[in-house]
Amino acid sequence: MTTLRSIAANERPLVAAIFLLVASLCLGGGGSTHRLAELLIEMTAILAAALTFAWPLPAKTQRIWHFPLFLLSLWAVLVLVQLVPLPASLWRALPGRELASAIADQIGTGSGVHPLTLDPSATRRALAALLPAGSMLMLVLHMDQLQRSSLALTAIGCAFASLMLGLFQLVTAGHWGTLYQEGHLGYATGLFANRNHQASFLLIAAALACGLAAKRHAATIPLLLIIASLLAGALATRSRAALLLFPLALLPLLQGRLRLQSRVILPAILASTASLWVLLQTNQVVQITVDRLWNGNMGRLLFWKDSWSAISLYWPAGSGFGTFASVFRVSEPLEHLGQHYVNHAHNELLEIMLEGGLPALVLFVAGFCWWAKKAPVLWKTAGPAPQLGAAAWTGLLLLMLHSLVDYPARMLPIEVMAAMLVGFMLPPARRTAASGVPSNCHSKSGKGRASSSTPYALETHRAQDGRELR
Repeated sequence: MTTLRSIAANERPLVAAIFLLVASLCLGGGGSTHRLAELLIEMTAILAAALTFAWPLPAKTQRIWHFPLFLLSLWAVLVLVQLVPLPASLWRALPGRELASAIADQIGTGSGVHPLTLDPSATRRALAALLPAGSMLMLVLHMDQLQRSSLALTAIGCAFASLMLGLFQLVTAGHWGTLYQEGHLGYATGLFANRNHQASFLLIAAALACGLAAKRHAATIPLLLIIASLLAGALATRSRAALLLFPLALLPLLQGRLRLQSRVILPAILASTASLWVLLQTNQVVQITVDRLWNGNMGRLLFWKDSWSAISLYWPAGSGFGTFASVFRVSEPLEHLGQHYVNHAHNELLEIMLEGGLPALVLFVAGFCWWAKKAPVLWKTAGPAPQLGAAAWTGLLLLMLHSLVDYPARMLPIEVMAAMLVGFMLPPARRTAASGVPSNCHSKSGKGRASSSTPYALETHRAQDGRELR
């Protein structure tokens, strides 16, 4: 009975993480315009963390306060600082506050206190949007390697379901199965309103599937079919970024030195090359995507140019998180106005610099350096944990590259996925050999390591030690 209770307690992080992931995908694909759905996801994150950590867990990570969690906390502190009321003299001295000061004088609030952010309500929403990522990261940190693999499989399953929904939307020309009518109607958007976000989600899932294939050290037919389906689904969205990035999703296969039988290597390479050539030459979806890539409108270049002009107005303090749309409309030249308003910079780095200023840029660079520093450890170390970590590293690479031309990370479901990937790059919890339940690394007396008499314990110790046991 005690063992059953321990197992149930051990599974709380996995169950909570799956619940949070599925809820975010089902509710959050429409973006920030769906505020009720956004609120429900944030409440789900709070509930998942509360139910998991309200009682002691049998397992604890080797080090709770990991650097990514520290950075996320600093980011939350930065958002909070932007909400702190400032004296009128200090607020007026901030860059880019001339128009806001004139408006405040006209309505009689010019002598009062004002926060740094130009839109406090939007900044409060930006602060609340950090809850799902923080909750997922904490949950993953308390999972062992088997649970992390199960969560990765769940994410892949959700991506496959989104792929099937997208194909149904494509076949019916958007008349059936479309969840968000204001999105890219008639395209394979799946659980999202934007086809680019669907493409980003499928590419990340494909990278995770490649990581599981590398873990098995062999290319099984089902895994290859899943990987091929996810990549084909990403191309079916007609996203230009997907066309450029999909080869990178295969990188995790290299980490495990995927072994194929020698008699199928040459035929597989020739067949893949021929299939790719036929696809590029004859497939209408790919041809349309290539045409958009070379002959598409130059709107994003104008976005970036005008965003850079806005950055120069508010640098180095920033305009406040969540304020891009309102600030951009003020800064956008009249000759660049069109039928649609710009909701994001379509370049995450530019948007971070505009809203968060120099402090946000410093935190972003610190996070990027941490991600880059993890590469040698994850790619050169054998074992299941580094292999899944390398797949997560690749998923974040895909997300960062896509964020140079779009805003997938601004979507709560992909934000939750990104937090999950960061957690996969960190050491997992361990299991004891006797009960198979995660436990602390030390006994009650504080001495000795957990027994490693079972194959799973050996695999976990290998993942924790970062080397193969020989």
